[in-house]
Amino acid sequence: MAKKKKVGSWKEKSAYDVIAPENFDSVSLGTTIASNPGLLKGRNIDISLKDLTGDRGKQHIKLVFVIDKVDGNQVHTRFKMFNMNPGYLKSRVRKGGSKIDYIDMVEMGGEKVKIKIITVTNGHIQSSQKRDVTVKISSIIKSHGNDKLNEFAQIALFGKLGTEIYHGIKNICPVKRVEIEQLRVL
Repeated sequence: MAKKKKVGSWKEKSAYDVIAPENFDSVSLGTTIASNPGLLKGRNIDISLKDLTGDRGKQHIKLVFVIDKVDGNQVHTRFKMFNMNPGYLKSRVRKGGSKIDYIDMVEMGGEKVKIKIITVTNGHIQSSQKRDVTVKISSIIKSHGNDKLNEFAQIALFGKLGTEIYHGIKNICPVKRVEIEQLRVL
């Protein structure tokens, strides 16, 4: 007796075009496949900033978007988080320098955001200087409290926040680099 061939489940699935949020120029992030459009909500899409913008200098930054709504065969996303490659961050810290980690939870546009910032100095610094640097970084972050989440993500991603922090703390100690390690929407 011959067995009935089972139709492959992949034949029942459809392809959906994934679209980035408006503040990322609504570019296509690729396609995803699902058997039911309702299963797409909440799915994470990872992409490097280099692939999104074409800037080879930003290949160490990974963005994560979450699918928010389905419109026909297009799915729209919203920003969830970005983080930097740990190898890139380790390459920035050299012998003879100090590393200052700053982690804080702030509210941006009604959403809670966790931000991690790394500051690398040219030489060893005193603990009082580290404390002054973290206080200054905290005041700069709090000054952006009225920004919308998408605006703040753009500022953090493209280096404007790091530059602002650098100029704010360079009088406290000799700063080599300020990097926004992670920005995560909770």
